[in-house]
Amino acid sequence: MTAELAPDIRAFVARAETIAGVAQPPPPTLPGYIAAWIADRIQFGDFKPGESIRELAVADHFDVSRGPVREALRLLDRDGLVTLRGRKGAIVRKLTDDELEALFHIRAELFAAQAGLAASASERSAAALAAIADGVALLTRLSIAKEATVGDYITVRRAVSVLITSLSGARYLGRMSAVFEREVAVLWASILSPERRRRSAARWSALCKAIENARVGEAERLARDLVLDSLAEIRRRGETGETPEALLEKSSKAGASD
Repeated sequence: MTAELAPDIRAFVARAETIAGVAQPPPPTLPGYIAAWIADRIQFGDFKPGESIRELAVADHFDVSRGPVREALRLLDRDGLVTLRGRKGAIVRKLTDDELEALFHIRAELFAAQAGLAASASERSAAALAAIADGVALLTRLSIAKEATVGDYITVRRAVSVLITSLSGARYLGRMSAVFEREVAVLWASILSPERRRRSAARWSALCKAIENARVGEAERLARDLVLDSLAEIRRRGETGETPEALLEKSSKAGASD
């Protein structure tokens, strides 16, 4: 997280969680804490699809034995983020074409339903609507800030999604959507180049304005398109032979020079 933007990001995430009534989870177990750290490293592009996760390196990072790391990897295998290969250890999961199609289309419909419910809700929190507007403004700042990272952008985007779920009143839909979101987390860093972050921020702005103005059909369409646009980008890059590993390297260099 960048030093200049970190206070704004932390404040917005805390505000979103408070407004949405997100209960503070109990302190995680050591394996749970390590699993969450690895999951973020995967989503933010530090660990790439197909790459081995070295137990010893992670154990050294946390100054623990390999036991808690192995348990953390089992948790991530259960969540679909890594693949365990017995004594060969764990690798970051690579999604098949069929899995990509299914996951993104399910997510698109779930998110469209949430957005439509948020736009049509008879009683909507003014605080939540104001926070969503501020979150979109922060996304826009992050999309053009040279020092902003993919992790910064994803963190704020998650918080905006939490607020939309809160407005929709469909917490079960939100939990289902989060499950599918975790499964495609390995791909975000590879497609969120600086240019694509700018386009993404504009799409989020249009979606949240439709929700604010109670334009139900438009909100559903924009939410669906937002998810399916990511799938189209992944397909396009796959057709040009750009692997997730190469894309992550390219995105990292672009962010440094943009």
